Amino acid sequence: MRTIVLQFFLMLFLAGGSPAAFANSNPASQQVTVNRASIVYATRAGDTLMSIAERFTTRIDNWVTLSKVNNIGSDTAIPIGTPITIPADLLQDEPSEARVIALSGNITASSEGQPLLLALGAKITEGMQIDTGNNSFLTLELPDQSRISLPSNSRIRIAKLRMARYTKSPRTEILLLNGKVESKVAPLEQNKGRFEVRTPMAVAGVRGTQFRVGISENGMATEVLSGKVEVERQSGRSGQHINGGQGNITNAKAVGKPVDLLPTPQLASAPVRQEQNSAQFVLTPVAGARGYHVQIATDLEAKNILLEGHARDTRMKLDGLPNGSYYARISAIDKLGLEGPASTHAFTLGAAQPAASGPSPASPTVEAGESKQLALRWTGAPGQQFTVQVARDLAFSWLVYSSKTAVPEARFPRPAFGTYYARVQVNNPDGSASPYSAAQPFVVTDQWIIHDGNPVNARNAAAR
Repeated sequence: MRTIVLQFFLMLFLAGGSPAAFANSNPASQQVTVNRASIVYATRAGDTLMSIAERFTTRIDNWVTLSKVNNIGSDTAIPIGTPITIPADLLQDEPSEARVIALSGNITASSEGQPLLLALGAKITEGMQIDTGNNSFLTLELPDQSRISLPSNSRIRIAKLRMARYTKSPRTEILLLNGKVESKVAPLEQNKGRFEVRTPMAVAGVRGTQFRVGISENGMATEVLSGKVEVERQSGRSGQHINGGQGNITNAKAVGKPVDLLPTPQLASAPVRQEQNSAQFVLTPVAGARGYHVQIATDLEAKNILLEGHARDTRMKLDGLPNGSYYARISAIDKLGLEGPASTHAFTLGAAQPAASGPSPASPTVEAGESKQLALRWTGAPGQQFTVQVARDLAFSWLVYSSKTAVPEARFPRPAFGTYYARVQVNNPDGSASPYSAAQPFVVTDQWIIHDGNPVNARNAAAR
């Protein structure tokens, strides 16, 4: 008896010194090395490719794939310690979950027929159905920071929400039953993750991109804003590659050929107050547009959307806007019903703002930051507050970044290839603000950030 007790405590000591550590020790996990898109298992006595396939992938017949990947000719006993590579897309799935990061309006959800109450931070799991009502919006975030946004009058079912064991590669499948869903998917190529949006007639699959899928009278509309999407019929017999800036319509007869999406519309004039709680927008016409889609949000990324509207001409009236600062996200819709990329415009409704006071700060400098970021820096005094903006145009109507900060520095995700403008403003404690600095133009390429250090402003832009 004493020998057994001593052996037990010796095992506890080797496992980490506690009964819990011993109970949780897993010999298999101790022999697994996790990589981005695969794991490497060090074999034990008696292992065969069939037993390894069954243990890690739940399918014995996957041993054939393992034999090819590892260049092992037959399913025989393998020497102890042999490294066996198992690709992530063969690994067993585990449950995953998403969470609500923004919502407004009338949102209903259910799981297994039972109604659920959604709030910020609520967990979303596989099998749940979510509906958005009129003028209602919802944004979900997955563990890999991919986002799923539902506009008004849409319905989805979370058909699959899983991740691969060990590598945590996402396995996500959204079933769109009505309306539209917009997805911004984190890159999946390296970890072999999958993300699909399905409708009753077709499926759109990606490995890292931003795209929309909608159901209309014409069929399933796919609009790719960046990256690439593979669209195919449910039968899988035909498909199309849709690149960024393109879209297509899939119906019962065929998968439509890609067409170019319409360019982003611009404001012809700033939003103006027409009545107590409404505003009117006048857009610059886009050739080929049969209508326009406008969303009003309180944030630059349009996670917190307040209002939404569609119009067939360039004048749009939106009701229910109290005084405040907003962002308008505007896109053009073509004759097929495909919606192009959106431009974002900052505006303020209400009483006149405090008069600008104080000198303009120096224009920010632009540098390449870490982890695919850009860094903006400027001169400031201790205790000052700043507003910094980056836009695609010199008038700063098409914002790509806007933030308030207490330090003379800001970092933001590296934008796509193109020309941009950055400016900064000092915010005073009494609510007043200095004029914005002159804009610093810069060019983003695949590898470089280019600027000549000479800021410009709207008044002298024509002279450049």
